[in-house]
Amino acid sequence: YDRVSGGGSRALSAPADSWLSSCMASNDSAREGGTLSSDATSEEDASTTTTTDAQAGGYTWSVRERRLTAPPQRGRGLLSLIAKKAGGNFSREPEDVVDYKAPGTAPLCNLSPECQAILREAFSDLAPTEVVDYHVHIVGHGDSGSGCHLHSSTKTWLHPVKRLKSAIFMAAAQVPDMDNGDVQYISRLLRLVEHYVPAHVLNETSTGYLHGKICLLAFDAYYEKDGRKNMDKTTLYVPNEYAYQCAKEFPDMCVAVGSVNPYRGDAIQELENCAANGVAIIKWLPNSMGINPKDQECIPFYEKLKELGMALLIHVGDEHTVNAGFIDDSLGNPLLLRGPLDHGVKVIAAHCASEGKCRDIDNQNQVVECFDMFLRLMREDKYKDLLFGDISAITAFKRVVYLRRLLEATDIHDRLMYGSDYPVPAINLVVSTKKMARYGIVSQAQRAALNELYNFNPLIFDLACKRLARGPNGEAFPSAVFKAHPKLPIQQPIVASPSTDASLSMAGATNS
Repeated sequence: YDRVSGGGSRALSAPADSWLSSCMASNDSAREGGTLSSDATSEEDASTTTTTDAQAGGYTWSVRERRLTAPPQRGRGLLSLIAKKAGGNFSREPEDVVDYKAPGTAPLCNLSPECQAILREAFSDLAPTEVVDYHVHIVGHGDSGSGCHLHSSTKTWLHPVKRLKSAIFMAAAQVPDMDNGDVQYISRLLRLVEHYVPAHVLNETSTGYLHGKICLLAFDAYYEKDGRKNMDKTTLYVPNEYAYQCAKEFPDMCVAVGSVNPYRGDAIQELENCAANGVAIIKWLPNSMGINPKDQECIPFYEKLKELGMALLIHVGDEHTVNAGFIDDSLGNPLLLRGPLDHGVKVIAAHCASEGKCRDIDNQNQVVECFDMFLRLMREDKYKDLLFGDISAITAFKRVVYLRRLLEATDIHDRLMYGSDYPVPAINLVVSTKKMARYGIVSQAQRAALNELYNFNPLIFDLACKRLARGPNGEAFPSAVFKAHPKLPIQQPIVASPSTDASLSMAGATNS
């Protein structure tokens, strides 16, 4: 069939895209056996997974090639059942939305009329090819040479809570087995994007699927202030090179977002390397990375960011996921964003600080809602061209009350942008359409259709939730929120030089 992508279409031929069909076959086999394996991984084993062939020479990990060779895996045991129910409790696959039959015959849509109706409503004034998701995570633990890393405590029953939490998150991403998690995670994510919105449901004349772009977030390690990398405190590590490679191999779907800890000794050099590879946004999670955005040590970093025209995507509010190695929620205080903002750096406040409490350091350290501090900053005139917010994870059950308040705050809607925080919207226990309906954000009829959509594709489910969301007086997020923001480019031109080649040395993975 024809796949519509970025405004154009092409035939999905077996030779050109055999990696996709191979991946589908692999996932079909995996689904027969359930979800995650319950095998524990020792700390010694985990430490070896961060050594890759890229570290020996250059970054050679290919998403396309790995998807071709990924073996089918099967999850077994009680953990698989628990993780599947709590995490990715899906009954259908994204490819199941439409059955394309012989040429000249009408495609068969497996969505109910009600579900098709909410898709048409979600895209009534928005083309799927215009959608930009500013907040999509890629994860892994380096099992196949990607250079990714997960803290050893997330893979052993010596830490049962952390082990179960990681199992649920991986189940949401449809990773059946930790031993091949890197390949399975990215394969599933790309399938969700490939099968985003069926064109004919939107009354398009073409067949196939329409999609926009996702911003894939690299994730730097924890660094001490003396420049030493500390992997014992690093919960999650995703090298910049992995994000570059995904964007290079799938430019119609993926954009690379870099991550550079400002305390690393080569931070300025790595920033320049990110810019040379087309990166326009740098990701921080201060609570987990140990970064205080108001530290004086960050000033040279901010000056370089401004010089390179790059923005910061910074988590604000409490953090409950990336906390296996280190966590300090005081570093998620939105008022700390004054550090980069006062140096002229554009900042995207991830999740709009929609969870947790913090100290009002502007006013005698009173304990206040983080969200209120976010609104205070957003409404200060001096930051109106610098501070933005993304609406990722805002439909999580703990955040729904702030979703309603955000809908009411129409004065800042022009500085909001869409983010999913994938795989969060795929976690069955986290996203509550029931609570959204109870707060009047969606109707009961819409809730039923949204739940149906979740079973096929949690990415489009997330966007539909936020497009349909209504405030107490009918307020809604405008369609511009779901497009590339005119003041925040998602990428910049790639500089052709030896240092930006895909085979470049993994400075981020080898720096000590």
